[in-house]
Formats: sequence, C-alpha cells, structure tokens
Amino acid sequence: MVVGLVITIIVINAILAMITVFYQSRDIASTWAWLLVLLVLPVVGAVLFWVFGRKLSSDKLTALVTQQRLGIDQMVASQREAIAVGQNLIGSQQGAGVPELVRALLQSDGALVTTMNAVSLQSQRADFTAALFADITEAQDHIHIEAYTIEPDATGRQLRHLLTQKAQAGVRVRVLYDAFGSHRLSARWWRPLRQAGGQVEPFFATKMARANPRINFRNHRKLSVIDGRVGYMGGFDIGDSPKHLTIRRDTQLRFTGQTVAVLQARFFMDWNTMAKIKKVHFQKAYFPDALDEGQTTMQIVSSGPEQSQETLKLGYFRLISMAKHSIWIQTPYFVPDDSLLDALIIAANAGIDVRIMVPRHTNQPLMAKATMFYLDRIVTGGGRVYLYENGFLHAKTIVVDDRILATGTANFDIRSFRLNFELAAFIYDQRLAQQAAALFQIDLRHASAYTAAMVANKPRHQRLGEEWSRLLAPIL
Repeated sequence: MVVGLVITIIVINAILAMITVFYQSRDIASTWAWLLVLLVLPVVGAVLFWVFGRKLSSDKLTALVTQQRLGIDQMVASQREAIAVGQNLIGSQQGAGVPELVRALLQSDGALVTTMNAVSLQSQRADFTAALFADITEAQDHIHIEAYTIEPDATGRQLRHLLTQKAQAGVRVRVLYDAFGSHRLSARWWRPLRQAGGQVEPFFATKMARANPRINFRNHRKLSVIDGRVGYMGGFDIGDSPKHLTIRRDTQLRFTGQTVAVLQARFFMDWNTMAKIKKVHFQKAYFPDALDEGQTTMQIVSSGPEQSQETLKLGYFRLISMAKHSIWIQTPYFVPDDSLLDALIIAANAGIDVRIMVPRHTNQPLMAKATMFYLDRIVTGGGRVYLYENGFLHAKTIVVDDRILATGTANFDIRSFRLNFELAAFIYDQRLAQQAAALFQIDLRHASAYTAAMVANKPRHQRLGEEWSRLLAPIL
C-alpha cells in the first residue's frame, strides 16, 4: 500500500516535472538541470523553479525588444546598409578578422560603430568613485544612472546626497536599479531624491522583494550618462555590502565622444520599459553633438533574455576564434558553455597563449566550485590558469593579441550570456588593450598558478562537489 503510494507520487512528480520544464523552450543544459532539481527535490524543487526557473512574460520581452533606441536607430540602419554594399566601417588597419567581428555585432545586436572616442580605463574602486562623483557634481542638464547594486552605506548615501542636490538645482535625475542586486534599498531610502524632483525606478520589482519570481532575470548593466557628454560603464557597483567580500579591483570605462549616445539610448530603452509613467522622448539635450576628442573606435553590445541570439557570447566566440598570439581573460566566475570551452582549448592546442585569471575567494561558493570544474579542463587542455589572492578580483576583460579589448558587466558564464541583462564594450584600440594586458601582468604578482599537478592530485570529494556544482551551473 505504502510502496504503491510512493511509486504513484514519484510517477506524478516526474510527469509534472517534465510538463513544467518543457512548457517553455530552453536550452538542453538548463532543461536537464531543472529536471534533476524537480525530480530529486519534489517540493523544494518546485519552489525553486517557481522563483528561479520561470521565464519572463512575453509582454515584457516584447516591450524590451520593440523599444526604439532614441537617437541612434537611424545611424544603425545606415551602417547596416553600408556593410550590405561592401563598405568597411572600421578600415583595414585594425587587422585580420576585425571587420567581420564588427559586422557580426552590428547585424546581431545593432551595435553601432563609433569613432573618435576618448576613453580612460579605471581599475581601482576609489578612482572610479571619485571620478563619477566629480562628473555628477559638474552636471548641468541631466544625470542618468543604471545600476545593479547600490548599497545604503556611506558611498551610497553620498551618491544619493549628490543626486538630491543636483535635482534641487533643476538637473533632471533618473536612477534605474535592479531590485535583486539592490534589495537593501527601500522606497523610504529614496525619498529625499524623489522629493527633490528626481525619478527612481526599480527593474522588474514586485511587492514580494527577493521572493520575486523574476529575480532570475537580473539587470546587471551598470552605466552612467552625464549631460549626454560623459559616460561610464563597467563592473563596479556603488558601495560595499557588509555580508560580502569587498571589491577593490575591477575594470571601468569612462569616455566622451560618440559612444555616449549609445549608452544614452540603452538607458532610455530600459527606462521606458520599466517606467509606469514619465517615459522619456527624444530631446536634443540628451544627444548633444559629440566632440571628437579621442582616437578610439568601439562598439557597445547589449545582451539579455529578450534576444533571439546570445549576442555577447557569439561576440566573445568570434573574438577568441580570431586570436593569433594570445587570449588573456579575467573574470570572477568561469562557467562557459561547450562552444566557448572548446574554442579556448582549440586555441591553446594551436599554440596560442591562453591565460585565465579568477579570484581564489568569491561571494558565490557554488559558482566558485563550478568554475574550478571548467578551469580543470582549461589546464588539461593546455591553457594557463591563475588564482588571484589579493581579495575579490571582479574584473571582466578579454584581451586578444594585445590589440582588441572586450570589457563590461558580464562574467564569463552561462548566466551572464543567457539570463542577465548585460553590457560590454568591444574596443579596437591597441593602446587600451595593452593597458588591460599590463593590468593583467600586475595582477599576476598577486596570483598563484593553478597547475596540471594540482588538478591530478585533487581529492575525490572536492572533485565530486565541483561536478555537482557544474550540473547546476545552467540555473545558478
């Protein structure tokens, strides 16, 4: 009797699990991972799937896809027409493979090619915070900030104070923050800014706080635009969490020039999707004529679950595939899919200098274990791996052949490519690529090599934990 009841429950659970997972199309790795969770943990698994596994509603995805990119849509259309008739948008001086990469990003994401940008690379939190706050202080017309994490610590309160002052002075202030990453913020915390005339919107928020069934889709984009002339993007958050490792080392870009308009358009797309009222329409003040102050050519690539292709992953795959001499990667977490893992191992076997650096200590133990599983494959496949020892390395960069730099908000993992809303810059500037490579070399002084001998001598229980974490990687 009891045995029959147990068997019936197991069969019903299995049928419901398959119906639940297959109801919405998803990649095979995520499908198997969720089936494993639902079958092994009948009740708990259902709760986890309800919170983390459900996809965004088609209405929200449609709203994100159909938003007009204010200020740049016509330029994107013109560039697409140009490459359709054989024009080279970037010139041949950038080297073999670059025109094809540029075309791929333009076609798949509408990543506008911009030139004559003045770009500086910031690697220390104190430098980034000081520069951002100085630019905010000088703002005359508007300040737009899109953030994953703003902490209500001294740094976060200083940001709120500056924004409130500028709003009181008549500057238009808009802040869009992720409801999961900034879960410590409340409506009351934002009250001074709102009372001063500033506008604040959470990204995919509900009254359920962190039990929000949309928290699996996080807005990890981090950008700021001041007066349409100065832009920031990169990995730094605002403030420190008392429960997490402090992040001092990351990679951030500050730039002026044509690319600022691309960031502005990205912000407006996200803002207009989330804002219930006070949507933004085109105004010339938001898109002033760019001053040609620099020499950097670049593209800004957005990725998210609303896209039919994993654009950022495809861009990284193309970038890795065109390497001739070196591929240096820094990332907090390294959980690639098979295509990227194979591309890196093929490159290493071809004699290309493949190096990957990750922090030894991170804020997500399961992701760290999954990272080690994949790093074992890189080491045994001929690549070199380094574990950063001087705190939580949060940089997200790829340097290829000391001539192309890709950096932004995305970790080198499945979640960032498939589930999160992310942002990355593909920079065709040897000077900046060499700066990033120099930072990699400096970080090597604080890193230890992870060798094939260490992989071979790893205890079985540690290996088993990494293998289990790897099975859950598609849904972490």
